[in-house]
Amino acid sequence: MEAGKIKIDELKGLVLDQISSNNPDVLVGPKAGEDSAVIDFGEFVAVMSTDPITGVQEGMGSLAVNVACNDIAANGAHPIGIQQALLVPPEIEQEEIIAIVEDINDAAQKLGIDVLGGHTEITDIVKQPLVSCTAIGKTTKDKFVTSSDAEVGDDIVITKWTGLEGTSILASDFEEKLLDLGVSEEDLRLARDLAADISVIPEGMIGAELEVNSMHDVTEGGLYGALYELTDAAEVGFEIWEEKVPVHPSTEAIAQALEINPYHLIGSGMMILTTSKGEELINTLKNDGIKSTKIGKISPQDKVIHSNEQSKKLESIPEDELWRVLADA
Repeated sequence: MEAGKIKIDELKGLVLDQISSNNPDVLVGPKAGEDSAVIDFGEFVAVMSTDPITGVQEGMGSLAVNVACNDIAANGAHPIGIQQALLVPPEIEQEEIIAIVEDINDAAQKLGIDVLGGHTEITDIVKQPLVSCTAIGKTTKDKFVTSSDAEVGDDIVITKWTGLEGTSILASDFEEKLLDLGVSEEDLRLARDLAADISVIPEGMIGAELEVNSMHDVTEGGLYGALYELTDAAEVGFEIWEEKVPVHPSTEAIAQALEINPYHLIGSGMMILTTSKGEELINTLKNDGIKSTKIGKISPQDKVIHSNEQSKKLESIPEDELWRVLADA
């Protein structure tokens, strides 16, 4: 099997088909395209999500916290805290463990949440540190949002830039290679600075308040992977225009140097929101200092990308470009 997040068909056949969900208090359970569980607690719901961080050397603790909390925000809930599982190889130095945990705690404090507990283990099963975070949040029952409720005719609005997370990772972990390929120090600095924009909690709260129909945060597989997941969950299609998708200049520089597709690059920090009121959403996000762009609409069936006066159908989630770079390293 290929490295990276498991393909949707494999996820359904190998994982989801083996899981039973019978508890009526579970409002949203295991489903492709839904990254969090939603549990009924009367007036409120609890929202829970788990994510590991792999393929990253620098800042894995902060990424783990933000990626897990982004899933919570994509359901319109505000995170309360996280639990961490940290697996490290026997040869690790104690100072490295301290640094990872400090990174986790610092990220949690910046988001205004707590580290609630977790598990730390030394094992020769892993070759490098592996961090997995489970985040929990809450909201009122009438406010939670899913991927599955996207409606035909909805505007598709995205926040920030494509490939944001991957750009930051590549600039940090492949600095020497990128310099050798002609990427400037300034572009690398700007790329690393994108890590400060990884959280999508603010746009998640705005989306919930404006009662958008669906939200999905962009992760592995990039923007196109996330669009596929959202529309697969909702059993609809999409029609977008690639030239409308914002690409940060530092992402463009790195993508050209490595010959990768920025629309297929892991993209935490970008939220997809679908709504019948696209302009109102964009203006509200702008008033909160969040860049957003309308790139297309939800359609009945086909997943269509218009690019350079040509159109193509997206038939599956693309392989993430970060994994391709790692394989070639």
